[in-house]
Amino acid sequence: MHQQQLTDEHELKLWAYARSSSSRPSVLIQQMQGLLADAERNHWTVVGTSQDMSTGRTLARMGLREAQSAVRQGLANGILIEDVGRLSHEYSTALRVLEFLQDHAAVLICTQSDVRYELYIKGLSQPLQQRAMSKGGIVPW
Repeated sequence: MHQQQLTDEHELKLWAYARSSSSRPSVLIQQMQGLLADAERNHWTVVGTSQDMSTGRTLARMGLREAQSAVRQGLANGILIEDVGRLSHEYSTALRVLEFLQDHAAVLICTQSDVRYELYIKGLSQPLQQRAMSKGGIVPW
């Protein structure tokens, strides 16, 4: 489901998620400040925030779990990130998060990149589109 369709039908409630492998907390702070500033500029409602200081190679991240829990519980219907790499640079890990969003009819909004292009060049768009068609679900961007 595209962002515009979601906002027309339902209130967009986003969970802001930041991740960095840098050992400097200032990197995460700046990333989150940027997300919240973009949300304010676009009049998006942010219902919660979380972050991880890790490589993002696995799903075992407390901040990501918080974001997914908010989506699972219906507190959020989307995740706000800078770019797809904040989910993971690992194909299979990013795909699992995106499939989770599909399963929960949630959107992914990237503030620093074109999410469609990013998913296309990473080879993630086709498997998600095929999965959506086979399940009658949505593509989360």
